[in-house]
Amino acid sequence: MQRYILSYSDTLDDYILNQEFCKLAKVSQNAYKFWSNVKTANYPNSRIVFLEKTSIILKHQDIKEKCTDLSGLILASSFCAMSNLAPSHLNAKNGSKLLDVLDLVEICGVKFINLRNFYKKLKIPHNAHIYIEKCCYFAPEPFEKKIKLTPTLCLGYY
Repeated sequence: MQRYILSYSDTLDDYILNQEFCKLAKVSQNAYKFWSNVKTANYPNSRIVFLEKTSIILKHQDIKEKCTDLSGLILASSFCAMSNLAPSHLNAKNGSKLLDVLDLVEICGVKFINLRNFYKKLKIPHNAHIYIEKCCYFAPEPFEKKIKLTPTLCLGYY
């Protein structure tokens, strides 16, 4: 078994969610540990496991096709770590206006953000480093690139 640690900005194009796969295949969530040549990945400080699509054993190839496509998605917690955003902004009960800007997807109780669509919508390069803060903390316009996301939150990038 090969295990990879993804960077916070790596999208899950080549992976499927282990939790969803195991639910559909009706196997234990630890079953992948006993397969030969399986490749897994997870984000730093996360226990959520992703299985590389090409390394799924032949017995379960049909299940792989039933799993949700994770192309362009990253874990919501990774998005928060990458952008210095407090996780409370991703909770609908808090009345966050940021949810109107983000594509939040939930699969088997795990929250994801569609990072590819986020960058595309805001016309930011895919290799840009982003951070989200209150607008009052940004330098004047010519010194810092910023995009207003909500009345109080802005996104900076470089």
